[in-house]
Amino acid sequence: MKSIFTGSLIFWLQFTLFGGGTFTGTVTSVADGDTIVVSVSTSKQYRIRLNGIDAPETKQIFGDKSRDALSKKVYRKRVTVVWNKIDEYQRLLADIYLGSNHVNLNMVLEGWAWHYAYYSNNSKLAAAQVSARNTRKGLWAGKNPVAPWDWRKKQKISNSAYKTPSAFRTTKSGINIVSLLPNPKGKDEGAEQVTLINNSNKAVSLKGWTLRDKARNTFKLSGNIPANGMLTITMKSNSMPLNNDGDIITLLQGQSVRQNFTYNKQQAKSGQVIKAGKK
Repeated sequence: MKSIFTGSLIFWLQFTLFGGGTFTGTVTSVADGDTIVVSVSTSKQYRIRLNGIDAPETKQIFGDKSRDALSKKVYRKRVTVVWNKIDEYQRLLADIYLGSNHVNLNMVLEGWAWHYAYYSNNSKLAAAQVSARNTRKGLWAGKNPVAPWDWRKKQKISNSAYKTPSAFRTTKSGINIVSLLPNPKGKDEGAEQVTLINNSNKAVSLKGWTLRDKARNTFKLSGNIPANGMLTITMKSNSMPLNNDGDIITLLQGQSVRQNFTYNKQQAKSGQVIKAGKK
């Protein structure tokens, strides 16, 4: 069991729904082949979904290799983020540049991600996929590679991975857990995280809110989450360890249970963010 909870509350920067812009920051986490976290300071970070591409899920064949390929490119490096939208999971949809290198394009060109043609008509990404497939690069070296959107659909139908990642119950408004990082890469202590979202149109004070695990260890929350905003909590105290063998994390408002978030050992792989949903 890893212990890690913190009193350090990291606010996610908020944007207007129809915004867009450019900024630079350091990549501090790589969840998979198309999702990263970019920090712009010790107190501000963004969760980024690479625009126009779709990488294999971590449980898919080549999922780990895709994530590792992206990690080798950007982890702990300073990148430029050009974003144009916020998706339904409160991630910025963005193009990532490392110097003059377009990371999104390179992931497709090297065969570690698909061009997400359903959402993107980018001709360069389309051409990159044709090139990677013809030269059997990356995942195209495998036999009959399955596109991640088809894989997710099959998992949902078969009642396996898509329905077991977490017992996630949300409400139309209020506070909910959207993801957990129980087994971070590198040094564990002081790096486990829980991310909360405020689905309401009003800022919410976390005074009186608590996290509790199955062993009934608790962690008191504090601070405020802006309206329609997110908050990532990095846990550095020993009051409530996250268990790498799986656990049930309960979100409480006073004595009232607002949510139970369940995860298992298989999901708690090194560096893997356990999400309420994917894409």
